[in-house]
Amino acid sequence: MIKNEGFTLIELLVVVAIIGLLAAIGVPKYADLLEKANLGATIANLSSLRSSVYIYHANYSVLPASIDPEEIADMNEVIQGGLPFVKARYPIGENSPYGNSATTGSDGPVASGKGWFYDPSNGKVCINSIELDVNGSIYSVY
Repeated sequence: MIKNEGFTLIELLVVVAIIGLLAAIGVPKYADLLEKANLGATIANLSSLRSSVYIYHANYSVLPASIDPEEIADMNEVIQGGLPFVKARYPIGENSPYGNSATTGSDGPVASGKGWFYDPSNGKVCINSIELDVNGSIYSVY
């Protein structure tokens, strides 16, 4: 007597459907988790950048005119390694704040801003965007 060992087509289709369902649930959760990690890294970079402004102020008794180390050589010594990145990419598209550029001024961040915003009159550093992050908070409030 010959035994047929193996899976039937129906059993294989059920397994594939279950794997597809789990992937459909897991992939968006993974993307959300990844963006939250990028936001955490961005906030850490922001803290580091603010500390650099305070160190500059302590060393030179004035606030820097810009946080861009390419514009101010002394800032390059304080930051050591260049301007950190805003790693957050939410919302995806043109209004994402992702980048490491520095905008200097007193008008405040804008919706389509990239990188960092620095106000030399008060030394405030923030993310140069008024878009909502993945948690629903405005980027520039951090």
